[in-house]
Amino acid sequence: MTSQADFFFYGGNIITMDENNPSAEALAVKGDNIQAVGKFDEVFTSVGPTTEVIYLNHQTLLPGFIEPHQHATMMVMKRALFVDISGYNYRTYEKVKEVMTIEIAELVKQNASALPWGRFFGWDPELIPNMPKLSADFLDEEFSRDIPVAIVGQSGHVAWVNHKAFEIAGVEDSIENEHGGVFVKDEDGHLTGQLFEDPAITRVLGASPKPTPEELESAVWDQWKDYSARGFTTVTDLGYMRNKHIDPLLEAISLNDTCPVRLALYRIVHGPENEAALANRKKTECCLRLIPNDEGSTARSADGEEGPTFSPNPKLWEAGVKVVADGSPHCGSAAVREPFLNSNLTETLGFPPAPCYGNLNYSTQDLLDTVKFFHQQGTQIAIHAHGERAIDQVIGVYEQVLNESEEPKDMRHRVEHLGLCTVDDIVRSAKLNLALSFFVCHLYFYAKSYTEHIFGAERTNRWTPLSEATKHGLRWSIHQDHATFPGPPLPFANLKTAVTRAHRDDKDTIYGPEYCVSIHEAMKAVTIDAAWQIHKDDILGSLTKNKRADLLILSKNPYEVDPFELEEIKVLETFTDGRRNELNKTYPVNFPGGTVMMYAKESSERKGMDGPVKSMKRKGGSSPMRQERKTAKSKRH
Repeated sequence: MTSQADFFFYGGNIITMDENNPSAEALAVKGDNIQAVGKFDEVFTSVGPTTEVIYLNHQTLLPGFIEPHQHATMMVMKRALFVDISGYNYRTYEKVKEVMTIEIAELVKQNASALPWGRFFGWDPELIPNMPKLSADFLDEEFSRDIPVAIVGQSGHVAWVNHKAFEIAGVEDSIENEHGGVFVKDEDGHLTGQLFEDPAITRVLGASPKPTPEELESAVWDQWKDYSARGFTTVTDLGYMRNKHIDPLLEAISLNDTCPVRLALYRIVHGPENEAALANRKKTECCLRLIPNDEGSTARSADGEEGPTFSPNPKLWEAGVKVVADGSPHCGSAAVREPFLNSNLTETLGFPPAPCYGNLNYSTQDLLDTVKFFHQQGTQIAIHAHGERAIDQVIGVYEQVLNESEEPKDMRHRVEHLGLCTVDDIVRSAKLNLALSFFVCHLYFYAKSYTEHIFGAERTNRWTPLSEATKHGLRWSIHQDHATFPGPPLPFANLKTAVTRAHRDDKDTIYGPEYCVSIHEAMKAVTIDAAWQIHKDDILGSLTKNKRADLLILSKNPYEVDPFELEEIKVLETFTDGRRNELNKTYPVNFPGGTVMMYAKESSERKGMDGPVKSMKRKGGSSPMRQERKTAKSKRH
C-alpha cells in the first residue's frame, strides 16, 4: 500500500527536467522527497485524507533553480553594511550623488561612539553615464572630509576611499603592495585613493564598524529569503573563507526547518595546503570578502587550517575549492590576448595605463602545483578565468593533471566565467569532461560598453559561446556572480540572455547570434546540469522520484513565452525539502468531490483576502476535481 502523500500537485505544466520523463500530469511529495511523478491516475493513488491537494491553475511546476556561482556571504555583508548605488537601481550620476549625500548627512548627525563610515557599493560608470573620475581628493570635496567615505566598484575588484578613511585605517604613503593588492599612487608617491583587489580594499575597509550579531543574522535571513523569492532553492558561494564568526551562524540557520535554501561552499585557496608550500608561497588574493574579524581587517582563512568551522548538513557543505587565475574585465585585470581598448570610460574605471593586457595571478607551475594537490585529495576545483590567457593556462593545467592521473575520477573540475573563451577552449574542455560555468549575463548589462569602450565588437560578439559547449557535449551552467554584478539575482534575465544574447535596453541587436541556445538548454543550465556540476544531480535538479522535493511554481511556462518576455514570469512559490517557503498564499476552492488549494494567477486576483489561509485538507478518498481527472485521462487517449 502506498503511504499517504503530504502534497499532491496537478492541473498545470509539470516540467521535470528529467530526460527520461520530461513532463507529468501530477506529482506527490512525502516528507523531504518526491514520492511519485507521472500520470494523474498513478500518482493519485498516494492521496489520502490529510494530503494537501494543490491545483496549479494552469501554471508551471519545475525543480528549484540552482545558482552555481554566487558570493552569498558577500551579499550578506553588502546588505548589512553598504548602501547600494548600482546601475541596476540608478541611471544617472545626479541620483547616485543624491543618495550618497543624504546617507552621509544622516551619518554626520549620529552621536555614535565610533566614527561612522559612508560605505557604498556598485559604482558603475559602464551603466551610468557621465560618472566622474574618483580620487581621495574628489571624495573629500564632493562628499566629506570629516568622516571616512569608501566606494566599492561594481566588479568588486576596485575601490576608492577619501583621506579620512586612510587616516582611520592607518594607511600612509609608505605602504607597500602585497598579496595582489594595489594601493595606487601618483607620480610623487602619494596615495590617490584608488585600491585594487581584496588585500588593499579590506586593509582599509577592515577598519570600518562591523555589524552586530543581530544585524548579521537578520541580513542572512533576508538574503536567503530573497534567493528563495527569486526561484532559487540551492545557491553556491564561490568565494568562501572559513570564519569562526560567520560559520556558526550559517550552520544554525541551515539547521532551522524554515531555512529556504541550500548553500554549497567553494573555499578560496592560494596553493597547496602543505607546510613546504605554505612556508614559501606568496599569496595572491583577488576575491573581495567584506567579512570583518575582531582584528579590524578581513578574516581570511589561513591555508592549511584544519577542517571547516561548522558541521556539514544537507543544507550547508563545502563542495570544493576555488582559485582565481585572473581578474575582471571591468577594471582591466582579466588576462587578455589583445589589449583592452583605451577610452575615456576605461580611464574613469581606473584601468592601468595602455596597453593593458591584464594579469595572470599565478605562474603556470604554481597553478599546476595547486590543482595537482587538490585533485590528488579528491577535492573538486573551480577556477575563475575570464581572459583568453587565463583560460588557456587553466585548461592546460587541467590537461596535464588529468592526463597524468593513474585512475580516472569523476571530479567535474570547473572553469568559471569564461568570458573570452574560444571554440578551441571548448573542444579541449570537452575532452576532459570539464564543468564550465558561463557568465553570459554580462551581455545583458554590458554588451554596449564592451563593444564601444572595452573590447570592441569582435570580442564582445564571441563572449561566452554557449552553443559550442552544447555542440561538443559539455554539461554547462550559467550564473550571475552577485554581489559583483548589478542588482539582485535575476534568473529570468540570465535565461533570457542565454537565449537571445541581447542587451537589456536593445532587443534588436544580437551579440553573436550563432552562440544563442534554446530555452531547454538554458533551463538545464540552472537545474539538472547545475546540480551535476556540484555533484548533487543524484538528489537535486529534476523532478524525479526519490529526489529532494525542491520545487518551483511559476506564473508562466518558460518554454511557451516569447524569450524577450521571460522576465515577466513571476515566482509564486518554492518548496525546499518538501516544505513550503510561503512566498504566496494559496486559497481554497471547492470542486465536486472535495476541496483543493490553488495559487492565483496574479496577485491582483486576490485583493481583499487578508491573513494566512488555513490548510484545507482533501476530504474522503475521491478526486478533488473529477472533471480535471477526466480531462487528463481523455488527453492521454
